[in-house]
Amino acid sequence: MPHQLIITADIHGHLPTWRLIKARLKPGDGLAVAGDLFDTVYGKSHPDYDPDTILQEFKALTGPTWYVCGNCDHPDFFSGELTTAFSWEGTTLLLAHGHHPLPDLTDYDIVIQGHTHVSRLDTLMGKVFLNPGSPARPRGGHQGFARLTGTRLELVDLASGKVVDHLDLPGRTS
Repeated sequence: MPHQLIITADIHGHLPTWRLIKARLKPGDGLAVAGDLFDTVYGKSHPDYDPDTILQEFKALTGPTWYVCGNCDHPDFFSGELTTAFSWEGTTLLLAHGHHPLPDLTDYDIVIQGHTHVSRLDTLMGKVFLNPGSPARPRGGHQGFARLTGTRLELVDLASGKVVDHLDLPGRTS
C-alpha cells in the first residue's frame, strides 16, 4: 500500500490545529505545507498561537517534509523559499503559497497553493490545481486538508476524516 502525502496550508500558528494535522501522519508518510504554518509576521491572533512549538515539532518529523514560506511567515523564522518542487511516488508537484507568480508549470502534475483559505481541487490545461484550504481559518468550503494516496487526491474534513471531494489523477492508474 502506498504511503500518503498530507497537504496543508494556512495553519497560522494555531497549535491544536497543527497537532490534529500531525496526528494524521503515519510512519513513512510525507507532509507538504503551502505556507503560513507559523504566522510570525502578524502573530498572536489567538490564545493557542505557538509558532515555536510548531517549528520544533515540524523539525522533529521523521517522514519527508516540504515547506514554503507564506505571506504571514517571516522568512528569517524558518525558510524563505517561495516555491519548491518535489516528487511523490511518481507524481511531480510544485508547492507554493500563492502570493507570488508561479514559475513555468510544464514539468508538474500537481500545483499546490494556499493563501486564499478556500479549498479547491480542479484540472485545468492538463494540470491538477489544489488548494487544501485552511484547517484553522477556512473561508468557505471545508475545514480540512488534502491527501494524496497513489493516484487519488482527496480533500478531507479535519474533524470527521470524511472525504469531501476527490480527483483521480489523469493518465495514471493505481
